[in-house]
Amino acid sequence: MSNRTAAGGWALRAHAACDWLFWVMTVNVLWYAFTLAGGIVLGAAPATIAAAELTRRRLRGEAFPAVRTFAAAWRREFWRSNTVLAPILVIGAILTVNTIGFAGAGTLAETSGILTLVALVLTFALLAVTFPLYVHYDLPLRGYALTASRWMLRNLAHVLLLVLAAVVIVTASLILPGIIPFLSLGAWLTIDTALCLAFFAANDRQLAAADADAAPHAVPVAAG
Repeated sequence: MSNRTAAGGWALRAHAACDWLFWVMTVNVLWYAFTLAGGIVLGAAPATIAAAELTRRRLRGEAFPAVRTFAAAWRREFWRSNTVLAPILVIGAILTVNTIGFAGAGTLAETSGILTLVALVLTFALLAVTFPLYVHYDLPLRGYALTASRWMLRNLAHVLLLVLAAVVIVTASLILPGIIPFLSLGAWLTIDTALCLAFFAANDRQLAAADADAAPHAVPVAAG
């Protein structure tokens, strides 16, 4: 009986792993397709938000048609997401080009190269926090990048984990370049969203607990 139970558990885990692998591939394809639909420059931000929004819903156990739901989120968030993410994406693209240039010239280890690389990592970390923040909290558009920056300063260990996850994905992609068109970007979007949502949920629970602990000590207000 225990052998059957163990076999059933392995089968369920294998099915769940395959299901998530298919999801990563789906996100990967949809992100590229809708980024191209927006002319790349304007399509990347809403595609990123749509990917995070759908991943968030899937983590909650919701069922939905992926393509139609992704398209609806992409259209709905087109201008708002570009307002929030486009500046970060543009800065990141410029820093990436400069970093590649320094590496090609063999000057990446010099002061200017190191500063550019550090700026690129910080910009990437800001992006990695901002787009899950966008789908999890309802803030003024100007508040997302600022809130993400503050969160990064207060949660350096979490930021390091996000960067480490990206490094693992990049390393795997360099070792197995064949996965780049099918898995790499979708894997990063899915893992980054899942990690950030877990971090945010834990933070929300801590704030709620702190408020609950403070409530009994509040000074009661006499009724008029």
